Amino acid sequence: MVKFATNSLTFWLTFLAILLVLIRCANPVMPTGGLKDEVPPEAVSSVPANFSVNVQGKSISITFNEFVKLDKINEQVLISPPPATNPEFRLRGKTLTVRFEDELMPSTTYTVFFGEAIVDLTENNPLSGYTFVFSTGSVLDSMSLKGQVYNAFDLKAAENAYVLLYLLNNDTIPVDSLPYLVKPYYVARTNKLGAFRFQNLKDDAFKMFVLSDLNSNFIYDMPGEMIAFSDTLVRPIYVKPPILDSVLKPDSISKVKTVNAIADSVSAIIDTIPETVKLRLALFQETDSTQKLLRAEIVKPGLLRFAFRQNARDISIESLQPLPDSFDLMPFFSANSDTLLWYFRQNVLDSIHLSIQQDTLLNDTLHISLKPRQAAQARRIIPKESDKKGDFLNYTTNTTGRRLEINEALKFTFDYPVTLLRDRDSARIITNADTTFRTLQFEKHDSIGLVYKLAHNFETESSYSLQIPDSCFLGLNGLWNDTIRLSFKVPALTDYGNLFLKLEFESEPHIILQLLGSKDVVVREYYLSKEQTIQMENLQPGKYRLKAIYDRNNNKRWDTGNYLKGIQPEKVLFFKKELEIRANWDFEESWLLE
Repeated sequence: MVKFATNSLTFWLTFLAILLVLIRCANPVMPTGGLKDEVPPEAVSSVPANFSVNVQGKSISITFNEFVKLDKINEQVLISPPPATNPEFRLRGKTLTVRFEDELMPSTTYTVFFGEAIVDLTENNPLSGYTFVFSTGSVLDSMSLKGQVYNAFDLKAAENAYVLLYLLNNDTIPVDSLPYLVKPYYVARTNKLGAFRFQNLKDDAFKMFVLSDLNSNFIYDMPGEMIAFSDTLVRPIYVKPPILDSVLKPDSISKVKTVNAIADSVSAIIDTIPETVKLRLALFQETDSTQKLLRAEIVKPGLLRFAFRQNARDISIESLQPLPDSFDLMPFFSANSDTLLWYFRQNVLDSIHLSIQQDTLLNDTLHISLKPRQAAQARRIIPKESDKKGDFLNYTTNTTGRRLEINEALKFTFDYPVTLLRDRDSARIITNADTTFRTLQFEKHDSIGLVYKLAHNFETESSYSLQIPDSCFLGLNGLWNDTIRLSFKVPALTDYGNLFLKLEFESEPHIILQLLGSKDVVVREYYLSKEQTIQMENLQPGKYRLKAIYDRNNNKRWDTGNYLKGIQPEKVLFFKKELEIRANWDFEESWLLE
């Protein structure tokens, strides 16, 4: 019996094991697939070998350790010196062939920088910064150059800008015309930090430019392109060449790795170039000095806007037919005078013929409809209750979050000029729950009555409620204001912080000092010509930056550069650290402008 029981138990255990196997086979699961491949492809051989000399023919072939593909090859690849015609890039298996259409120049070192154009087939891992160097002569050029490019106005790194080097070997084209007409001899691209470097350069002096090349043709020929230039010729420094002769065989994997290691070591040497040798160039966009009317348009009923390229105060805009007195034209310039606003009484004229003139530089005529275009309605829209109350003269105030900043006057900005101001006995101000009925005194704050300020002394640590009855302000469009109800507080002095900045100059130029708040909005601005301590009082708590502009021509604004006139953009400096202003605190800082 014991023997029978044992055999029976073995049978059933075997049966259950087989059954489990069958169940697992009947319910397949997704395989895990292993770890994600994050290893970039690697060049294992090439013909000719990297860093070869005495190269003949017009093609190079590079073989990788895995299948690869090309990503934005024409945008990523930089060839120095640039050929007249882009080469052909062809992939077959694991081998990339670069075939030059033009004959290669004799005794010339060529550098092919692939950027991140070579990626593996499965995970798109890029072979970053891969460079192939060869010479059609008996030696490799071995000079190097390094630097950084930044935007002149805000000192931010200029990423993906092209750095261009020109040899002064052209007798037919003036040096100043090179970036307009000729492709450079060497090209590099800046990285995210605005840094660039050249390797394998000739031992020669170069003219240097930087372009934000919008059409990638290495020519300064597009509106909106930015430029930087060196005031003097630049000369690279010597870095010991990685290979003195073509001693590596194309099929030697270990030797190719050795070549890549040598190239990396050369890059490391370049990274140690002293700061005194590195170049820094300021990228700027030139101002087009040609005046131009950019657009003339009806913004809304009774408002015509003229937008110009430059300051337009010397431009004459006149109607070609007499305007009726009821047209009530009110012209108004924007803060920087490049936009002219015409406010007028609507429904007087359907259209207007205008003459626009500026000496002999601008002479144009326009015929403008004064009826705003009505947007096509795709479906019938049921008006809201708020839309049924009628139209009123609209306004905004300088209160933010029910708060009026200390020492500020309360200002009302209307959407049309106010042509009539009428007092009403029911106007009142409630101060800390104390109601005062009074005649409110408003003062015009601009030339045409778009902005009015209330003549009232608002005290700190106080709450105010303001009620202005309807029909106090009449706009040019014939609409009155609705009842105005406004509540706000004026903070206490202890809600603010103060900054005392001692400003020192190594020289005594004209300086524009700016205190920048969030998103680099200018909070305070000062015009200085001597060393002094600036008292910035009643600042809202928050983080700030200090910016100094060397106002070269003392016109109280930052000026860009001009390449043909050899004018660099005005110098900009930022204080070394961000300032955090706290409530009820005084802060003292010193800044030496070098």
